[in-house]
Amino acid sequence: MIQSIRWDGNPITQPGIYTKMPLDAYHRGDICDGPSVSSSTLRKLWDQSPAHAWAHSPLNPARVEEPDNEAFVLGRAAHHLLTAEIGFADQFVVRPETLDGEKWNGNRKECKRWLAAKKREGLTVVTSAQVDVIRGMALSLGAFPLVKEGALNGLIERSMFVKDAETGLWVKSRPDVIPNDSGDFNDLKTTPSVLYLDLQRSIGDFGYHQQGAMVLETARALGLEANTFTLIWVEKKPPYCVRAQQLKDEDIARGMKQNRAALRTFADCLSSGVWPGPGDDRDDAEYVDLPDWKRKQIDERLKFELREAA
Repeated sequence: MIQSIRWDGNPITQPGIYTKMPLDAYHRGDICDGPSVSSSTLRKLWDQSPAHAWAHSPLNPARVEEPDNEAFVLGRAAHHLLTAEIGFADQFVVRPETLDGEKWNGNRKECKRWLAAKKREGLTVVTSAQVDVIRGMALSLGAFPLVKEGALNGLIERSMFVKDAETGLWVKSRPDVIPNDSGDFNDLKTTPSVLYLDLQRSIGDFGYHQQGAMVLETARALGLEANTFTLIWVEKKPPYCVRAQQLKDEDIARGMKQNRAALRTFADCLSSGVWPGPGDDRDDAEYVDLPDWKRKQIDERLKFELREAA
């Protein structure tokens, strides 16, 4: 039996699996009694630079707030409903089609006031069209064999916290589902396409192998069985196809090494207060090359032009 700790609203001081912690609290910079990092911060540091990671870090008093875009809102709402997390109405509200007897128009003062009021209440607004999309995804997921067998069953949206022995940083992870009776973690992802090459690209672009590595490593540190990490994809448009892909051990191991390197860099930058961007370590201009494919294209064209001129 997995033991969860009910969060009491105070900063985390002990490693563990916490329940009743809202998502916005999980992302707070002061959620622990010391600096904490999540997978998204480490992935941004690896993919871009320490400067980019710090610009959006909850630990940064001058952080840049990223506005919710439609895709992000849809993804959050879908995760909430499709993994059967309770309290949807406490976090989301469906935008009315009409307001004060008139069709919804985002430029109307009444509509702007309504949106502002919902924001003050801490609610995220979804449209009826988005709800229809979520319903379509839910039907496809419900018919998918792996999901029917219980792949998305377990402890929903628990927050895991461990303290990294090397850096002293708190590491936090919030898997969609913590399995009750196996070490097989499954994570739900919404996507425009479940074609194999498109999903390969998504894994590389978003570093999902790093995310999986952090989930498994954090779970193991808390004494949980953690063996595999599987992505369950569902399309965000008809026909809402579903596909399940288990990440290979070698890529999980690669993600662990990336996370370790990023943790060390984050800790060093936090200590020094210096967050370099790409190229910040140079004091002069650097050479830049044309891509190989562009060079080849130009060279072939030059041959053609010279041949025609002769």
